[in-house]
Amino acid sequence: MDETILVNYLQGECNDEEAARVEAWCEEGPENRKTLEQLYYTLFVGERIAVMNTVDTEASLDQFKSAIREKEKKAKRKSISIRWGRYATVAAAFLTGLVFAGGIAWGLLSNKLSDYEVITAAGQRAQTVLPDGSKVWLNASSKIVYHNSFWSSDRQIDLSGEAYFEVSHDKHAPFIVNSKQIKTCVLGTKFNVRAREEENRVVTTLLQGLVRIDSPRTEENGYLLKPGQTLNVNTDTYQAELIEYNQPTDVLLWIKGKLEFKQQSLLEITNIMEKLYDIKFIYKDEALKSERFTGEFSTDSTADEILNVLMHTNHFSYKKDGRIVRVMKK
Repeated sequence: MDETILVNYLQGECNDEEAARVEAWCEEGPENRKTLEQLYYTLFVGERIAVMNTVDTEASLDQFKSAIREKEKKAKRKSISIRWGRYATVAAAFLTGLVFAGGIAWGLLSNKLSDYEVITAAGQRAQTVLPDGSKVWLNASSKIVYHNSFWSSDRQIDLSGEAYFEVSHDKHAPFIVNSKQIKTCVLGTKFNVRAREEENRVVTTLLQGLVRIDSPRTEENGYLLKPGQTLNVNTDTYQAELIEYNQPTDVLLWIKGKLEFKQQSLLEITNIMEKLYDIKFIYKDEALKSERFTGEFSTDSTADEILNVLMHTNHFSYKKDGRIVRVMKK
């Protein structure tokens, strides 16, 4: 179903034929209904949730219910299960007023809305805006789930894979990223989290603001990160390693989808790779650090794929043992 038609439907701008098509499509399966629910949440709730605390909910609720009763008198559709979508047209009429917030509270507290979910396949990257206004860049083979809850002020997000967050500030609603029992808690900041299923660690890099990272070992006395710091937590032992990089923004090169090296030294290249792949380089010959290379690689390339291309210059070879990469002259 064309998303433009779905948006028009939720905003009350469809004609009867288009509305009937949307409702029939929604009845075809739960996935279609979930899609419409998520779009509904994104359109209306995200930008209005902040005003709910100042609304006279009871008065607004009465007005909203009255509007719905008027709507029911005019509408003769038999499908009760889908009517919440048609009622969204009533809510749209009140978007500029306070009635909307009261009405949306009544509609959503029944837990009928699904969580907001974004998934990327291998080779894909995505950018999205969460219902709270926070921006997220999602790396390949990753998944985030933003949990919709009116029973908690926390903004709870589950992450599998890697994502960069620019979080909208809200001191009353902590933003919590859950990855393999590791929690990254923030109020408003910019940070990157990598939590690949195939890796036994969660790596968090802070670019701006302040975050606290909790694990089953730290409970509520977690690690506080400052801008420029990276925390690597082993998800088997929960031991943590704190790292400080000169250029922490290098961890975000994956957002562009490619790595470009123009007459850069091998040391500069391996420094970038350490951040991207969470590995450590050890040089057996210091002279190799000054060797220069030019090339372009996809951020989906593995560390081995990049090193194998570079070593064909016949300047060096390498041996990898877990996270340690030893570089030596040929």
